[in-house]
Amino acid sequence: MFKNKKGQAFTEAIFIFPVIIVLIFSVVWFGRVLLTWQQLVSATRYGTDMIANTNLSRDDIEKDIKNYLTNKMIEGRRLDVDKIKDITVDIKDYKGIDYNITDLSNISNFVQGLFIPSNELSTVSISYSYDLPKIMNVVGMEEFIIKTKLSVLAGSGCKNKIHKRK
Repeated sequence: MFKNKKGQAFTEAIFIFPVIIVLIFSVVWFGRVLLTWQQLVSATRYGTDMIANTNLSRDDIEKDIKNYLTNKMIEGRRLDVDKIKDITVDIKDYKGIDYNITDLSNISNFVQGLFIPSNELSTVSISYSYDLPKIMNVVGMEEFIIKTKLSVLAGSGCKNKIHKRK
């Protein structure tokens, strides 16, 4: 009935090839976005560790985080310093919880002190601009912002702020 099916296979390949290319491109691009997000999460953890364990100032921590993401000595993928939109370090000095272990009448104050309001937490947040590929400009955006934020209960070099009195 059909003597030559080569033309049909070639036509199908022409229609499927762009779809396969877009799928492969999307997987690679999404992988790069996830890698960038993971690097930003790692940098926010690094910043909160510095808040909790050092006496560095806010500016020193911001500079160290930027260096952590963009230094020339990094083996692997470095982020572009010009695409870092914002590094915010907010250090709060947590006053601590004072309680007397023998005085059980103040147990409610101790329990309330265990639930720390978020306005007393030190935070590090990073915003990074990620360029969208030209093929994705049909959505009307040229870039999107990846944001990470992490909080820690520490500040100004305080390492252990729960005091036990005898």
